[in-house]
Amino acid sequence: FRAGRRWLMPLAMLAGDGTAYRAELLGQGLMMPTDAKRRSLLTAYLQSRRPADLVRIVDRVGWHGRAYVLPRETLGDDGGERILFQSEAQTEGTFDQRGTLDQWRERVGRLCVGNSRLTFAASCAFAGPLLAWAAGTDGGGFHFMGDSSCGKTTALRVAASVWGGRDYLQRWRATDNGLEGMAAQHSDGLLCLDELAQLDAKVAGESAYMLANGQGKSRAGRTGAARPRLAWRLLFLSAGEIGLAEHMSEANKRTRAGQELRMIDLPAEAGAGLGIFEELHGQASGGALSQHLTRTAETTFGTVGRAWLEHLTGNTEGLARTLRERMDATEAKLVPESAAGQVQRVGRRFALVAVVGELATEAGLTGWPTGAATAAVRRCMNAWIEARPAGIGLAEDTQMLRQMRGWFGLHGDARFTDWGRADDDHAPKTMNRAGWRKAVKTSTGLDELIGWEWYVLPDVFRTEACKGFNERTALRLLKDRGHLHTEGKRPGFGCSASPPGADKCMVYRVKSSILGDLPE
Repeated sequence: FRAGRRWLMPLAMLAGDGTAYRAELLGQGLMMPTDAKRRSLLTAYLQSRRPADLVRIVDRVGWHGRAYVLPRETLGDDGGERILFQSEAQTEGTFDQRGTLDQWRERVGRLCVGNSRLTFAASCAFAGPLLAWAAGTDGGGFHFMGDSSCGKTTALRVAASVWGGRDYLQRWRATDNGLEGMAAQHSDGLLCLDELAQLDAKVAGESAYMLANGQGKSRAGRTGAARPRLAWRLLFLSAGEIGLAEHMSEANKRTRAGQELRMIDLPAEAGAGLGIFEELHGQASGGALSQHLTRTAETTFGTVGRAWLEHLTGNTEGLARTLRERMDATEAKLVPESAAGQVQRVGRRFALVAVVGELATEAGLTGWPTGAATAAVRRCMNAWIEARPAGIGLAEDTQMLRQMRGWFGLHGDARFTDWGRADDDHAPKTMNRAGWRKAVKTSTGLDELIGWEWYVLPDVFRTEACKGFNERTALRLLKDRGHLHTEGKRPGFGCSASPPGADKCMVYRVKSSILGDLPE
C-alpha cells in the first residue's frame, strides 16, 4: 500500500461483514486480516471513528464554486470549505503529467504557430475550464472532418497533451452509458473523441445533443424512482473521415439543425496542400511533422494544463466580466453582420476559444505571439462557414429546400398527371397520383416550353414533399424564394384548381424553378 495514498470509503461499505471495503483495499495493495476475529475488529474500529474535520464530497471534476477539483487534489479555495473528489469511475490516469511546462512550450506549443488547426485545437483545450465562466455560451463540439491520414488525430493529440497523456484521447466507440461516464470525467475540461465512424449511426445525433447539453439520461432505480443523472459542462473535439450528417444518413436519419450546431463539421484540410498543416517547422513533410508531434505528445503532457488551472484559480476575481467583455469584442469581429442567429450562436463558441487562447498566451503558457489564437480561430470559422450548406443563413431553410427539391426531382414526372393529356386514353397511367403538372410556355407566340407547374394535393405535400418539417414554414420558404404561385385575393398558400377529369379542389402550385435552386 503506497504511503500517502488516499481513498474515500462510502460508509455503506461497512454494512454487513465489510467484504466490500476489504475487497477495495486488497485491490489497492493493502493486505487484510485473514481470520474472522481481526476482520470484525477492523470493521468495528472503522465504524467507531468520529472524524473532527468535515469535507464536502463531489462526484465530478471541474469547478465547484471557486475551487477546481481534480481526481487527486483540489486547486483553489471555496470559502474555506474542503472539497474532495469521490467517484466509482476510474479517473486516475486522466490528468497525468510528464515533462515540464517549458518543454511543452518548446516541443508542442511552438509547432502550433502558423498551423491554424493545431492552434485552434490547443486553444479549445485551454477554453474547456472557462466555459463555466462564459455566461450565455453553450457547450458543444468541433468535429475535424477530412480524408484519412490528413492529420486529424494529430490535432486531437495536441489538444489532449494540454491535460494528459495518450490515455486522455478517447474514442467514439462507446455506448450511451460509456459516453456519459467519459463526459462526467472531463467536466469543465476538454473531451477528445476520435473516429466518429465507430459510433453507432443510430445514436450519433442524440450523442451530440447529450454531450453539448450536459446531462445524461434519466433512469429508474430499483424502486422505480428516478436515479440522479450524470451532469457535466464541457467542450469536445472530434475527428473522422465523415461528418455528422453523413454518418447519420447511414442509418436513414436526418440531421436536425440543433445537432449540427452542437457539433459543427470543421474541414480538417487547411488549404496549403499539407493536410491539416500550413507550416512544417523544418520537417520534411506533413507526415513527418505528424509523427514528431505524436511522439512528443506522449512524452510531454499535462504540465501546461496544471499551470493553467493554477493561474485561473488564483485569478477568479473579475474573471467572468473580463471574459464577457473580450468575447463580445471578438465575436463582433468574427461573425458577419448579416449572419443568422444560428451562426451567431456558434460564433460565440468560436469567440470563447479565441479569447481563451489569447489569455493563455498572456499568461506565458503557450509561447505563441499575441493574436495567433484569434487568427487561427478566424481561419477555422471562415472554413466552417464556407463548407456549411446554408452559409451564414438558417440551416433549416437549406434542409427544407433540399428535401422538397429532391422529392419533386424524384416524383415530378411519374406521380403527376399531365394536365394537357388528362383526357387522353393513350397517355401513361399515373400511379399513386400526387397531383397534376402543367406546362408553362412563353407568351410571345412561339409556344416554347419554359417550365412546369406542379399542382400538388395538400395532403401529399404535407406527408411527403415536406416530410419532417412544418407545412406552413415550408410553403412560406417556397413563396419567399419565388417557387410558389399564390392567388392574390386568397389568404394562405393554396389555390383553387379544376383539373380535367377531376372535381374542383385545393392545391399548392409549385414551380419547377425549385429544381435549380441550389444552396448558397
